[in-house]
Amino acid sequence: MPSIAHDSTHKTDITVGFVGSTDTAADKKAIDALADDTLNVYYASLDTSGDSETADKIAATAQQGVTDFVDRAVKIVIISGIDVTDANRDSWNQALTNAREAGIPVALLNPKHAPEDELLYAAILNTDDAASAKSVSIADAVITITRDEPHDRTIAVATE
Repeated sequence: MPSIAHDSTHKTDITVGFVGSTDTAADKKAIDALADDTLNVYYASLDTSGDSETADKIAATAQQGVTDFVDRAVKIVIISGIDVTDANRDSWNQALTNAREAGIPVALLNPKHAPEDELLYAAILNTDDAASAKSVSIADAVITITRDEPHDRTIAVATE
């Protein structure tokens, strides 16, 4: 009997946990691009409507979003605009370690400052480089990462 060469996750079965940033317009473009390609997207808003939101509170809210998506057992977590600082490094490391230990890959979308430990995330997705000839749709990048197929460490993605 012939063996199956590759049995992968169908894209309609991929659930994406999207942790938002303070740039809600960019988040919406990315989420719409994922949803338009039939991926199921759950969104954790940072809800930065208040003027008194501090960087620490924003980071804590984003980290809680990662924790919630790990509990929900999504197939991949995307963190938009992550900003790892000296003050929040340990808590980010813990949140990302929890995702890793659960077997859930993490992709960083347009990170401000990524974690130093590159084992904590699968790839960096940059929309700034989307005009380059090597850019792929954000959905294709997410599918590749989710299926654990070979990919570059940094991927130029298009959200339109």
